[in-house]
Amino acid sequence: MAVETSLQPRQKWWNILYAVICGGLALWGAYDYWVTIPRREVAVQRYDAAAARYEELEAKTRPATPGDPVGTLTPAEIEDYKQAKATVDKGKPVAPAAYDRPVQLWLYIVGCGIMGVPWFLWQWLAVAGKKYRLDDDGTLEVPGGPAIAASDIEDIDMSRWMSKSIATVKARGGRLVVLDDYKFRNVHLIVGAIASRMHPEDWTEDARDLKKIRAEEAEAAARPAEAPADGASQGPGAQG
Repeated sequence: MAVETSLQPRQKWWNILYAVICGGLALWGAYDYWVTIPRREVAVQRYDAAAARYEELEAKTRPATPGDPVGTLTPAEIEDYKQAKATVDKGKPVAPAAYDRPVQLWLYIVGCGIMGVPWFLWQWLAVAGKKYRLDDDGTLEVPGGPAIAASDIEDIDMSRWMSKSIATVKARGGRLVVLDDYKFRNVHLIVGAIASRMHPEDWTEDARDLKKIRAEEAEAAARPAEAPADGASQGPGAQG
C-alpha cells in the first residue's frame, strides 16, 4: 500500500506561534521607540526646565522678608513658582538609557518584526505543500525532484533516526534525500519500508530498531522473576 506524508500539525502551529510572538515583541519595541522613550525624554526635559525655573525664582525670593518667600514675585511669577515646585517635588524622572533606542530598533523592530515574522512564516509555508510518497512498487516520490525507482535506492543512513528522527536515502548517482519525521507525518512508514528492505536484520517496517528490541527482550528474559507478595506463597493455615 502506498504511503504519503503530510505536514505535522506542530510544524504549522509552532511556527505561527513564534511569528505571533515576534510580531508582539516588534509592536512593543515600536511603541517604546516612538512613544514611551520620547515621552520619558520630554518628561526629563520638562523637569529640567521646571528645576531651572524653580531655582531662578527661589533665588529671587531670598532677599525678601522672612516668612514671605514669594513676597517679591509678581503674580505671574508666583504661579510659575508653584507649578515649578510641584514638578520638582515629584522627583526627577528616570531618563532613557543610551542603549534603549538601539535595542528597541535592532532587536525588536528589525530582529523580531522585519526578520523574525517573515522567517517563521516562511519556515511553515516552505514545507506546507511538500509531500513524500512511497509507491507500492517502492518508487520514492520527492518534492521538487524526479522520483527515485526502488532499484536506484542504494542505501539508507539511519545513524540519526533514533536521536533526531531523520534518515537519509542514498540513491544512485550520489543523490541524497533527507526524510524528517519531525516535520512530516508518516515518514516513519516510508523510512521503515526502505530500511527493512535494505537492512531486514536491523529495522522493522515501521522503523523500529530491531537491535534495541532484541536487547530489551533479552534483558527482560534475564531479569529474575519478582518475588511474590507477602503471604502469597504461604499455604492454608500457615499463619495460624
